Amino acid sequence: MKKTLIAAAVGGLLMVGAAQAATTNWGTHDPIETGIKSLNGSFTEIFNFSLTAPTTSLTTIAVSVEASPYFGLGADSIVWLYKETGAVDQFLSAYSFGTAFTANGLLAGDYYYKVTGSTTGNLGGVLALTSTTAPLAPVPEADTYAMMLAGLGMLGLMAKRRMS
Repeated sequence: MKKTLIAAAVGGLLMVGAAQAATTNWGTHDPIETGIKSLNGSFTEIFNFSLTAPTTSLTTIAVSVEASPYFGLGADSIVWLYKETGAVDQFLSAYSFGTAFTANGLLAGDYYYKVTGSTTGNLGGVLALTSTTAPLAPVPEADTYAMMLAGLGMLGLMAKRRMS
């Protein structure tokens, strides 16, 4: 009885350990990032990244390699986008595989994709997650325009003096 109880406890701990999410750290998000994972059974994959400047758009698409009956992902496979904010992360959006998704107006900070689902193939499944960023165009300051107008005025003045 005692051995059965110990075996059940160890088995439970191993199952909890197997349920942990695999994490990929992209660091600072490059203009394009790609993650490819080979999966089996139920899965949770985390892709961490940071944005160092505000971004006009963050576009993502997740696809699976479908080769039934060998490889495939279930219809329950979803990509979640979160912003890390401390104790409770801020949910931004969720979308299904094969759908291009764009998040607009993201600020600098730490974010992550959480990909969840299950495999349907006899040999598991393969997912590919691609993420691209488009930075905000810088807005010129008022003094930049003033300097440009002063320079153009000086060029006009020089041209007028040469003509006379």
